[in-house]
Amino acid sequence: MTQITYPSPVVPGPPRLELEMPEGWTQVWAPDTLIAIREADQGGDHFLANVVVRFYQRLAPFGPDEIHAELAEYVAQRQEGKLGVLKHQEIDGREYVGADLAFIDGEAGTVGQVHWFTAQRQNDVLDVIQVTGSYAGARRETDYGTIDRVVDSLRINP
Repeated sequence: MTQITYPSPVVPGPPRLELEMPEGWTQVWAPDTLIAIREADQGGDHFLANVVVRFYQRLAPFGPDEIHAELAEYVAQRQEGKLGVLKHQEIDGREYVGADLAFIDGEAGTVGQVHWFTAQRQNDVLDVIQVTGSYAGARRETDYGTIDRVVDSLRINP
């Protein structure tokens, strides 16, 4: 009998990731994430800005149309969900597709998010990295730039 292991050449698992965490933030555990960081709770009375990085595999195709449809479904399940237009950027030589969105949360009030996706073919599937930054709507001016710098610092297989 042949021994099979994980990870393997057929199922290699998630890539190594590296990003810069801002001063005053902390790494936390969050379900189904590879990395989760947020503002350290300093007794503030606002929703804490955070960034999570997820990994999953999808069958092709998975491009702008599928990303837009997935995000549209996500906001449709939220109170007063609004989805912005798709945008594109390159980070460390990789193409990312993303969008801003907002919704009302019963406890936090208005929450804004920016979602970025990048994918790479691995055997018969696409390995997808999804980066999501979340912030209180009232703190967009304060938190969005910080989240953007965290996203720009992400390195995959550094």
